[in-house]
Amino acid sequence: MENEKKIEILYIGFNQDFKCFSVGTNVGFRIYNTDPFKFNFERSNLLLFIIIINIVMDGEISMVVMLYRSNILALVGSENNPIYNKNKVIIWDDYQKKTLSELKFSQNILNLKLRKDKIAVICNDKIYLFSLNSFQSIDIIETGENPHGVVGINYSLEKTIIAYPDKNKGKIRIKNYEKSSNINVNAHEKTIGIITLTINGDLMASATEMGTIIRIFDSDNGNMIQEVRRGKEKAQIKCICFEQNNKFIAATSSRGTVHIWSLSTALKNFKKEANNLETETGPNDDAGEKKENEEIKSIENKRSIFNVLPNFLGGEFFNSEWSFAQVRIKEQKSICTFGSDNTIIIVCSNGKYYKAKIPMENGGECDIIEEENILEKNE
Repeated sequence: MENEKKIEILYIGFNQDFKCFSVGTNVGFRIYNTDPFKFNFERSNLLLFIIIINIVMDGEISMVVMLYRSNILALVGSENNPIYNKNKVIIWDDYQKKTLSELKFSQNILNLKLRKDKIAVICNDKIYLFSLNSFQSIDIIETGENPHGVVGINYSLEKTIIAYPDKNKGKIRIKNYEKSSNINVNAHEKTIGIITLTINGDLMASATEMGTIIRIFDSDNGNMIQEVRRGKEKAQIKCICFEQNNKFIAATSSRGTVHIWSLSTALKNFKKEANNLETETGPNDDAGEKKENEEIKSIENKRSIFNVLPNFLGGEFFNSEWSFAQVRIKEQKSICTFGSDNTIIIVCSNGKYYKAKIPMENGGECDIIEEENILEKNE
């Protein structure tokens, strides 16, 4: 059709278990299966107008956040949407084709997280926490200036942990609702650019806007347990993801490279802290610990041949743990997750989908084994 709008991607994001990803566009939204890749469904402004007259998505969807594989989604419009702007969250039931609730704010919404029990809405200097059942306010957290909506949240229902930039540059606050604790972590020296928590919330990864290093912390006490290096030149890290069993971590950046690191150091340090605590309270299983440590040692990150230099001669740079595997892509904005059979999935804002095989034995360059254009997939 001559008057058909060219589709532009405004948002991409995985659901809570990374099995699906959602795409917000200038005409609506689409939902895809991650691995194997498959188009699931779409909702355009025209379709929504026909189905239900009181919710006209006539314009852009800047955010579409899934709740696992359920029929519940959270939608945020845009400045070009005449009905729903960027200061309002619409909780949408796609099965009933109706709005369950609308949450309106005085500031634009910069980020949005859904759990089975809670909604976290991130604005420039506040995080609003709501119950997903009643849509009643649970908490309002004052943060530092947070123009990119940086936040980390865990998705398991055992506990609720939220990590966010403190008012002091480079520091991160970790709020644990079950323990009623709010610890301050001296994470970095520069402005925080990204925070990610594991699904259970035990580990936290963060980087600054420089994007040269990523640090992994024990979220219970704020202790740093590993540091890995992406590179020397500045780059915005767009996504950090943990492998399902927390043995690896991957990150995408504006330089078009996806890096993958082993978390062997972090797991050993994390287990050591846990064993020290267990020793104080009771016996531990030495045989089990030995077996787990052998598994952890199986893959190590790369290090420079100059890693014996002291810091004042560049040792801080050369002593870093470098990624053991990489994927080279041209796109500057992308997200990633770990797929089945030692693969990594990358979805880009230009509509490209990649699946690459991770060389587990020797590391190095990943072979891209699948490439798709998600905007061409509509059946």
